[in-house]
Amino acid sequence: MRKKTSIWAAMYVGVSLSLAIANARGDSAPTETAEVVKIWPGAAPGTDDWTGPEVQTLLPLHFTQPTYTVTNVTTPTLTVYRPAPGSANGTAVVVCPGGGFQNLAITHEGLLVAQWLADRGITAFVLKYRVRPSPGFRIPPDIRRHPDRFAEFAQSMEAGRRIAVADGIQAMRYLRTNAAKFGIAPDRIGIMGFSAGAMTTMGVVMDSEPADRPNFGAPIYGAMEKMDPPKEGPPLFIAATQDDAAVPVAESVAIFSSWTAADLRAELHLYERGGHGFGMVPHHLPLPVDNWTGAFEAWLKTHSWITSGKP
Repeated sequence: MRKKTSIWAAMYVGVSLSLAIANARGDSAPTETAEVVKIWPGAAPGTDDWTGPEVQTLLPLHFTQPTYTVTNVTTPTLTVYRPAPGSANGTAVVVCPGGGFQNLAITHEGLLVAQWLADRGITAFVLKYRVRPSPGFRIPPDIRRHPDRFAEFAQSMEAGRRIAVADGIQAMRYLRTNAAKFGIAPDRIGIMGFSAGAMTTMGVVMDSEPADRPNFGAPIYGAMEKMDPPKEGPPLFIAATQDDAAVPVAESVAIFSSWTAADLRAELHLYERGGHGFGMVPHHLPLPVDNWTGAFEAWLKTHSWITSGKP
């Protein structure tokens, strides 16, 4: 029997003023990306009372390109990033930006991630799951040294997490049903996310039926429900920093420990410094965590997700 409690976390934008994007592509707003598909056949269930247009905000950060968040998302979609012609390998990844279930860090935890994947032959889909601001949202102070505060904060965001997970599971169903349309293999679909997006990732892994379960997952500075993993849980790539002041690093260790205890495959990378919300954003002064994508790429190759598996 899988044991479950309702203890979760959700982070806000998850990015600090000391970060700067290097080698980023393009300078356009996320709404200008061409290929966008709706994941639900009609209105998304459970948010009938959500109204108002989406709001896109330019973050006042010293990046080399405009960096956006999006909120008031009522119609969940997938934004498609295809590899260059002839380079697709049949693998797909759903990318879940963070944002505390208040908004979506759509640039540095979404679009830049998708482009990185597409450059490696993976068809990427940025999931714009439903979010809206919550009155009184606040990350408790010194949460890293007070895990009890983390648990209470997590519980307050459970409703937003459930909605995001529902969209994540529906995204998996949509891609498996339409795999031929996108030139992907239905047994080579993974999911990854950052902060709240990583929690969404783990919710999809933990709560979905076997037919909807991802083939692999990558929760980056996230957390999971306090429950036993599914019997045939997918391999995971996990990364976090010791000095994360928003999602304690112990949450990533707990994911790894849970998978290890269940004799499931997982790889864990912990870095001394880097804070929360680094995404695809190198630090001003280079840190080892800036190379986490190199470790991720090696892991993808080890599992043959970056080798030809064309359907």
